[in-house]
Amino acid sequence: MPIIAAMSTETEYDHQHGLLRHSLLLLIATQIGNVCNLLFQMLMMRSLSDVEYGILASMLSLILIMATPLEALRTAVAHQVALLLRLNRPSSVWPLLRMWAKYIGVAALIILLVGFPLSPALARFFHLPTAIPVVMTVIILAITLYLPYFAGGLQGAQSFRWMAAHGQVWAVIRYVAAVLLLLSFPHTAITGLTAHGISVAAGLVFGICAFHYAFLSMKSSSTYNFAGGRYFFMSLFVLAGFAVLMNADIALVKRFFSPEEAGTYAKAATISRSIIFLPGPIAMAMFPKVASSGMSTLADRGILFRAVLYTTGLIILSAAFCSLAAGPIWRIFTGTFPDAETRLLLRWIVWAMAPLGLTMLLVNFEIAQHRFKAPAMLVVLALIYVAAVARWHDSFAQVLTILTGVGLASLCIMIVDMRRATIAPESHAEPAGQSPITPT
Repeated sequence: MPIIAAMSTETEYDHQHGLLRHSLLLLIATQIGNVCNLLFQMLMMRSLSDVEYGILASMLSLILIMATPLEALRTAVAHQVALLLRLNRPSSVWPLLRMWAKYIGVAALIILLVGFPLSPALARFFHLPTAIPVVMTVIILAITLYLPYFAGGLQGAQSFRWMAAHGQVWAVIRYVAAVLLLLSFPHTAITGLTAHGISVAAGLVFGICAFHYAFLSMKSSSTYNFAGGRYFFMSLFVLAGFAVLMNADIALVKRFFSPEEAGTYAKAATISRSIIFLPGPIAMAMFPKVASSGMSTLADRGILFRAVLYTTGLIILSAAFCSLAAGPIWRIFTGTFPDAETRLLLRWIVWAMAPLGLTMLLVNFEIAQHRFKAPAMLVVLALIYVAAVARWHDSFAQVLTILTGVGLASLCIMIVDMRRATIAPESHAEPAGQSPITPT
């Protein structure tokens, strides 16, 4: 008997329930991490000189540029775990997770072997006085590979309580570690990176514990036939493009502007990201509820519509608040009074980044639905973005004009694609018997 026929009518769409509840859970939990991230950034901005903060922010932006495509790992693991559980195949989950853990270990080793020899050259490229921050960044990035792996497994199983805790524990530990380190060591970018490294290691340990308890009741089969490589690499390709759009501005400014100017820009950009990407948990909650192998049901579209409403509302409110309170916000973060030019810079970055907040949601929907055509266009936009900034960087206004343009273009591309995507009738939803690990 086909698996879809064996499912009861009452439970067939249970995995799609609770978008608002789960979004609120992740959103509320994320605020703990957001507060700690804000406190960490405030501590760094107040403790470090503009030059040292510029170094720290540029290294953290490199981690984000590299780590954001690794969300492909989260999406791949979440997609496969969600469909395995939807197919009533929980015994295949543990073999899947062990397989990914081995692959990540190999990737981490490659990053270390490649990153260490290239560190001096990267330090010269970013005008750093020493290669130590780059070496530390390479080590942190290697460990960071495992964080989206844990998030994806918990997300796919809709174990949102464990996912919420895992997503915030590193931020709490990073702030506490930063406070303690600054009491005993010089106030430099290296101190901030050390705190970040400690927090990532703590996230690794917590993730192992979360997996143990979240999947404790699932028995394990001895084998798992992996055939999801194409999904992972397509996700990696797409999210690499989005990572550049979302995070590359700080690194580009560090490359083309003076250290003092780069430090000021880094502060404004960090504050803006803290505000604009508040709705990110909504995309996380939506993903496993709409996972499919390429077809959208009316239920999927209903979930997307609600997610778009929640996300758009939060982005508009956040951006408007930042625009009205730009001066006090800057004062809270940095401890200094901003001039008119700095307030304008903060407001401009917020609104330039705003379209990317909604683009992030739509990209997550497309990836969850196993569609990559429109998201792949973000890679083209990323190349245009970097090339344009490399050509026009005489002022912050030029950089932000380019960022605004590519942000709006990314959102338009995703909206147009959403209107073209096929909607499958509820009675012809994706067959639950289809393998979640078969390439398409």
